[in-house]
Amino acid sequence: MFYLIALSLPLFVTPAQDPVGAVPAGMLRFPDVSETSIVFSYANDLWLVSRDGGVASPLASPVGGEFFPRFSADGQSVAFVGNYDGDTDLYTISTTGGFARRVTHHPANETLSDWLPNGDLLFFANGQAGLRRQAQIFTVPATGGMPQALPVPYGTVSSIDESGTWLAYTPRSRDGRTWKRYRGGLATDIWLFNLQDQSARKVTDWEGTDTQPMWSGSTLYYMSDAGAAHRLNIWKLQPNGGQPEQVTFHQDDDIKWPSMGPGTRGRGEIVYQLGHDLMLLDLRSGKSHSVEVIIPGERIQQRTHQVDAAKFIDGWGISPSAKRVVVEARGDIWTLAAENGIPRNLTHSNGVAERSPTWSPDGQWIAYFSDQSGEYELWMMQSDGKGETCQLTDHAGLFKLGLGWSPDSKKLVYVDSEMNMFLHNVESHETKLMDESLYGFWAGAIDGGNWSSDSRWFTYTRSSLESAQTAVWIYDATNGEHHQVTSGFFADSSPVFDRAGEYLYFTSSRRFAPSYSSIDSSFIYEDSQVLVAVPLHADAKRLWAPENDEEAWGEEAKADKDKEGDSEDAEKGSEDDGASEAAGQGDSQNAVADDGLSGTWEGTVTVDAMPEPMALSVAIALAADGSISGSVTADFGNATITSGTFDAATGAITLELDTDDGGSVSITGTVSGDSMEGRGFIHDGMTFSISLTRQSPSAGDADGDGDGDTKSGKKEVAKEVLIDFDGLEARAIQLPVAPGTFGSLTVNDKNQLIYARRGSGRGRGEGDSGGGIKLLDIHEDEVTEKEVSSGGNFQLNADGSKLLSMRRGSASIMDAKAGAKGESVSTDGMLLELNPREEWPQLFTDAWRIFRDFFYDRNMHGVDWQAVHDHYAAMIPFCASREDVTFVIGEMIAEANVGHAYLAGNGDGSAAPASVNVGMLGVDYTFENGAYRITKIVRGAAWDSDAIGPLGQQGVDVHEGDYLLAVNGIAIDAAQDPWAAMVGLGGKEVVLTVSVNPSADEESRDVIVKTVSDESNLRYRAWIEGNRKYVEEQSGGRLGYIYVPDTGVNGQNDLFRQFYGQILKKGLILDERWNGGGQIPTRFIELLNRPATNYWATRGAHDLHWPPDSHQGPKCLLINEDAGSGGDAFPSYFRQAGLGKLIGRRTWGGLVGISGNPSLIDGGAITVPTFGFYDNDGTWGIEGHGVDPDIEVMDDPAKMVDGGDPQLDAAIAHMLGELELHPYIIPTRPVSPDRSGVGVTEEDK
Repeated sequence: MFYLIALSLPLFVTPAQDPVGAVPAGMLRFPDVSETSIVFSYANDLWLVSRDGGVASPLASPVGGEFFPRFSADGQSVAFVGNYDGDTDLYTISTTGGFARRVTHHPANETLSDWLPNGDLLFFANGQAGLRRQAQIFTVPATGGMPQALPVPYGTVSSIDESGTWLAYTPRSRDGRTWKRYRGGLATDIWLFNLQDQSARKVTDWEGTDTQPMWSGSTLYYMSDAGAAHRLNIWKLQPNGGQPEQVTFHQDDDIKWPSMGPGTRGRGEIVYQLGHDLMLLDLRSGKSHSVEVIIPGERIQQRTHQVDAAKFIDGWGISPSAKRVVVEARGDIWTLAAENGIPRNLTHSNGVAERSPTWSPDGQWIAYFSDQSGEYELWMMQSDGKGETCQLTDHAGLFKLGLGWSPDSKKLVYVDSEMNMFLHNVESHETKLMDESLYGFWAGAIDGGNWSSDSRWFTYTRSSLESAQTAVWIYDATNGEHHQVTSGFFADSSPVFDRAGEYLYFTSSRRFAPSYSSIDSSFIYEDSQVLVAVPLHADAKRLWAPENDEEAWGEEAKADKDKEGDSEDAEKGSEDDGASEAAGQGDSQNAVADDGLSGTWEGTVTVDAMPEPMALSVAIALAADGSISGSVTADFGNATITSGTFDAATGAITLELDTDDGGSVSITGTVSGDSMEGRGFIHDGMTFSISLTRQSPSAGDADGDGDGDTKSGKKEVAKEVLIDFDGLEARAIQLPVAPGTFGSLTVNDKNQLIYARRGSGRGRGEGDSGGGIKLLDIHEDEVTEKEVSSGGNFQLNADGSKLLSMRRGSASIMDAKAGAKGESVSTDGMLLELNPREEWPQLFTDAWRIFRDFFYDRNMHGVDWQAVHDHYAAMIPFCASREDVTFVIGEMIAEANVGHAYLAGNGDGSAAPASVNVGMLGVDYTFENGAYRITKIVRGAAWDSDAIGPLGQQGVDVHEGDYLLAVNGIAIDAAQDPWAAMVGLGGKEVVLTVSVNPSADEESRDVIVKTVSDESNLRYRAWIEGNRKYVEEQSGGRLGYIYVPDTGVNGQNDLFRQFYGQILKKGLILDERWNGGGQIPTRFIELLNRPATNYWATRGAHDLHWPPDSHQGPKCLLINEDAGSGGDAFPSYFRQAGLGKLIGRRTWGGLVGISGNPSLIDGGAITVPTFGFYDNDGTWGIEGHGVDPDIEVMDDPAKMVDGGDPQLDAAIAHMLGELELHPYIIPTRPVSPDRSGVGVTEEDK
C-alpha cells in the first residue's frame, strides 16, 4: 500500500563550533536596565550584569522560562514573569539574592510592563474581561494584593509618566506576531489616557506599527517601523506638539523588547535586543552601542546529551516478514524487532534529517528521504544497515512526501509539496513525472496510491478539469499512459487492487440520506461513503449469484454429494477463524442505554501558540468493558481514538489518539452533562485546549476480543494483471456493508479487503460494530463486515499476512485477519547521543525550506528567500536554548509579511512546569474594610443554563455584598489576592466562610460549593447578555443583538443559538469584534441572507414568512481591528451579499489559510499559509489590509470609562434610522379566496 503521508524536511547552515575562551554571549533577551545593572533572560533564566558589560551572574532559574524582568525604582529588586508554582505569574526577587516571592495568583497569564516609582507593578492580562481576547491593564502592589484595573476598556503594553497622570498604551498588541512590515487593521497606535480627568487622545497615526511606549521625563519614546527601512526602530515625540522623530536607524534587524532605564545622572537610556546583540541607547546623544556580556559556567542546554528517540517516532513501516519494523525517529532511520532483538539506528546522522522510511517487498532495501546533500533527495540503504547507502535522485526540487515501493521492489513512487507524483526506477535511476494535481493540495489532490500485484499498474485518485470531485485513475508504468476509470460524478477515494488481479476496490461518496436539523429547516449529509468493487475483466463472474437447487440422480447426484463433503471440510477448516471473527463482533442485538459519553461531540480546539480556534468534531464510542474508541475530525487533519478512560462519577476523561500522519495526541478533560472541556498535548510539544458539546448521544459499543490463529496463507506468484478499461465504471458493485467514512483500503494474503471505518456511525445498520479496522470478504456467500482490531492507522506487510497497527508512539503486529490480537513492538533502548549545536542549524533550515516549498505564493511575496535564510542563519550559533532557535525561526518566517505564519511549540526545549489549577467562583471582588467583598456574581442571561457559576446555583447561600473570609477553614490573607486561597482547588468542593461583615462574627456562615477552573464562559455569556439588553432597551425592543466570537464551531453555535430567538425582531445588529476566525463563513451568510419567498396563511391571528428560519429586516455588522481570518471573510461576504453596513474599525487582514505542513524532527512546528484570497475582480484583497468599515467609529477610551461602547451606540442609531427609511413591510393578507366558481381570479393567477 502506498501512503501519502505529510512529513517535514531541511537545507543547511554550518554547525556552530564550541567557543574557545571567553566569547561574548548572544540572545540576551527581554532586557531592562537600572542605573548600574542590566537584567536579561539567557537560556530561559534571568541574569544580572553591569550596564557596562562583563561577566554576568545568575539571578533566577525556575523551571521553564522567565520573561520581561523589570527593575524597581531603586534598582535593588527585579520583578518578572515566571512559573515556580504551576502557573505563569508575577514574581519579585532581590538583586542580592534570596528567594522569589509570588505576587499574583489568578490563572490568567500576566505580561509585565513596568515597575512604577510608587512600588506598583504595571501589567496586562486577559482573564477578567468578557472576552478572552480583551486584555486589560492592571496595577498591583509589588508585595501582593488585589490587582486594580485601570479605567481604559482594554489595553496591552503601557507606561505611566513620572507624574502618574498620563498612561501611554496600545489598546492591542501584535509584538509577538511573526509577520513584519504589516499595514493591516491590527497595526497598533499609541494612545494617551489622563488618569486624572479621564480624557484620551491618539498620539501616533502611522499606518504601520507604533508600540512599546516608554516615558523619559515628558518625552514619549516608542518603537515604530515608519522609517525608510521599515524596521522597528526607536522613535520619540513630545505629546503636546511636534512631529515624531526617528532616533535609531537599524536597517537589517528589528529592535525587540526595548525598556527604559534612568541612565547615568538621570539622562535616560534604553536597552534592547537587536538580532543576537544586546544594545544600549543613550538618549542624550542618540547613539547606541552593543554591550558585551560573558556568561560563566556550563551551557547545559547546548551540551551533547542522550535522548530517547522513541518519544519522537514519526512514521512506521513493517518488514516483509513482519519480524522488524522501520521507523523515523528524531531524524534518524531505525529498525525495531517485532519480538526478539534490539533497536538498530541505521543512520546516526546528527544534523541531518531522514524521513519517510519504507521497506522494499523483497526485504533487502529501505528507501527514505534525506537532506544530507543540502536538499531532500531519495536514498536507499540495505535493510540490515550494512553496505553503502545510495543516493537515488539529485534534482533537488520541492519538498518530497510519502513513498511507496512496487511489489517487485524495482520502482518507487513519491509526491512533492505541490502534490505532483513521480516514479523512480531503481535499476535505471530514471525519475519521471507521473501526474500532477491540477489544484495543488487544494481540491482533489493526488491521493491513495496502490500498485497492482504485477507492478505494472498504479491506481490513485485526483480531480480533473471537468469535475472537482476526485476520480479513480490508473497509470500504466510500462508506457506512461493514464486512464481515468471513474467519471468523478461522485467523490471516489482510496483505490486498491486485489492480489488476484480481479478486482479494484474504492470508496465513493454516493449515499444520500440527509440528517435534518431539529432547530431549523437545514440538513446535512454525513457517513456518505460506500465501498465499491469493480471487476477488472468484462467477463468476470457474477458475485453472489442466486442459486436454484434441483433434484439430481445417477452420476450427477454422486457429484453433488462429493461437492457437499468438500464444503463441510472447508467449513471445519475455518472453524477457528469463524469463532474468532464472531468473538470480535460482540453482542449488538440488545439496546444499550445512553452511557453519558458515546456520541458526536462538536466544538473547537485552540492551539496555545495560535490565536484562532479551529473546528473540531469527535465521535466517541464507550464499550461495555470501559474501552473507548472513535475518531476525530479537525480543520488541520484527522485522528483515531485508540484508547482512553472515562469515570462517569466524576466526569474525568482521558483520550489517546493517533493522527492520520502517524503522530500522537493525549487529551485530559472533564465531561459535565453534554459539555466537555479539556487540555491536550501533541507529542511534538504543542499544547491546546478543547471545548466540545455533545450533539447526538448514542448507545455505547459492546466489543469483544478474539484470539485468531496466526497461520498465513502462501504467497502467490504474481501473474499479469489485465484490465478491460471499456465500461469499467459501469461494472462497479456497491458492497453490502453499512455506509460510513472509510479509509486505508488494502487487501490481505487471503485476498480479503481490510480497511478503516471512521465517522459518526449514524449511517450504520443495527449490529454493526462501530469504528476500527475492518475486514470484508466479497467471495463469501453472506458478506459480513468483521472486526480486525480497534484503531484505524495501520498497514500490511508485503504479502498481506501481517498487520501493523500504529497507536501514538507505539505499534503492534497482528495477523491480518478478523479477531486478531496484536503483540506490541518494543521501543525500549532507542537512545541516541544528540548534539544540539549540530541539530539546531538543521531545524532552522528545515523551517526555512518548509516555508519555501509549502507557501501558497511561489514568488514568496517578492522576498529574496535565500537572502533571508543567510541573514538569520548567522544568528543560530548564538542561540543558547531551543527557545532561542524558535525566536530566530519566528523572525525568519516573519519576513514573508503574511498572516497565519505561526510558531507552534519549542520542540524538546525546556519542559513546561507541571500545571496547578486555581479554583474560581465566577465573581468580582473589591478590597473593602480589610477584606475581600463579592461585588458581583457573574452569570449569563436567564436562559443561559450553561453559564451559571458556583455561587449562582439555586440554593447557594452566598450573595452579592458578602465578604469572603476563609476557604476550607483557612482565613483569607488580605496581603495577597483572593485567588491565592484557591490555588490547586479548581473543580473541587470547598467550604467558603462568608459574612455580611468584613470579619468573622455571629453573621458568618459556611457554604459548600464546587469551584470551576475556568470562569471565562460565565464572563462571556454575561458580556453578551449585557450588550443584548442594552440594545433591546435603547431600541424599545425592536432590535436584536447577536455576538459571533469566531467562524469556527463556537462561532457557528453562538450565531445559531442567538439567531432563532430573535428572528422576529425588526432589525439585527451582528457583532464580530474580536472575531478569532476559524472556517470560511459561507454558511453564516446563507443563514442571514434568506429572503422571504412567500407567506403561509393559517387560521391563526398572524401569518409567518417562509422560510420560517429566516430574518426579514435590516441588519448591520460591527467590526474592529481584532477581527481577522474568517473574521475578515465574514464582513467581506456580508457586504458582498448586500446585507447591511459595516460599522467600527478596519479588520486585521489575515485572509490566508493553513492546511497543514510538515513539522520539525524534534517536534517543533511552524504553520505555513498554503492558500491565499483574491477578489472576483482579479486583485489581491484583504490579506495585509483588512476590511474597511462603511461607517468608521473609533473606540475612544474616554467614552468607554463607565462601560460605554461608542461603536455599539453608532450601530443602534444607524439601525433605528434604517427602520424608519427601509423597514421590512409585511404583506397584507389578501381577502379570503372565493373558489365557489370555476378557477381563480385574474389577480391570483
